[in-house]
Amino acid sequence: MELLWIPLLSILAFPRRAASDPTELIGALGSSVTFRSRSRDEGPAFWDFGGDPIVTVPDEDGAAPVFSKGYKKRFSVSERGRELNISRLRMEDAGTYSVSINGKKSTFTLQVYRELAEPTVTCEARNCSGGSCSFSLRCSAPGTGLGNVSYTWRVSGRRREGEFLVLLAQEPSGREPEPLTCTARNAVSSRNVSVSTAGMLCADAVSGSWVRIGLGAGLGVGVGLLIFLVLLRKSKAESMTVYAEVGPCQQDGDNGAVTGLELV
Repeated sequence: MELLWIPLLSILAFPRRAASDPTELIGALGSSVTFRSRSRDEGPAFWDFGGDPIVTVPDEDGAAPVFSKGYKKRFSVSERGRELNISRLRMEDAGTYSVSINGKKSTFTLQVYRELAEPTVTCEARNCSGGSCSFSLRCSAPGTGLGNVSYTWRVSGRRREGEFLVLLAQEPSGREPEPLTCTARNAVSSRNVSVSTAGMLCADAVSGSWVRIGLGAGLGVGVGLLIFLVLLRKSKAESMTVYAEVGPCQQDGDNGAVTGLELV
């Protein structure tokens, strides 16, 4: 196989090559990419995409390339057919391209990805105890066709890799909260987002979880009181007295449940 090369100056195209494997290129949706052959052989060049002919370039001065139908608008050739350029890349352009010159075939594999939008940081969980809180945060990049996405966090000058981040924070001390930044990267782009404080981000999630806990605890206390009342009615005939005592007991039980959860 001929040694192939793709210039680093090609817009958003990053070649990778392993021995005896096709040259791999990566392009961003809407950008351009150029395939180049180092072949010095004489003769016409035949380019194809997945076996479908793209263009035939005669090895004659002044001879015009002959494009197949559907490849005339965004495809162009130069250097006597040794270069093939694709503009305004589409997702469906991804695949295998080949060029044959003097009976020698060289192959390229193109992958096309979307550029990243600004990532989103969400609060997955919060746990506060003993004057400190732990926050579980998640950074995610929305959209499809992004390929592999990696995430990097920067907090207080330190760096952490991964989609999730767990922070431990003390109770407010009057100091300004330290911002944290998440950077998302894929093969064709990099975007970041900064969050001023994890506490503000998790405020709504914490409130909702306390409501669910409070409702669950109240329901549990209510069921317990109902069982108690049934047993009490069986043992005492003065049902009116029993119902007169239910009101304050139930109210005390609800307050006690919330107070107990706050201590935990």
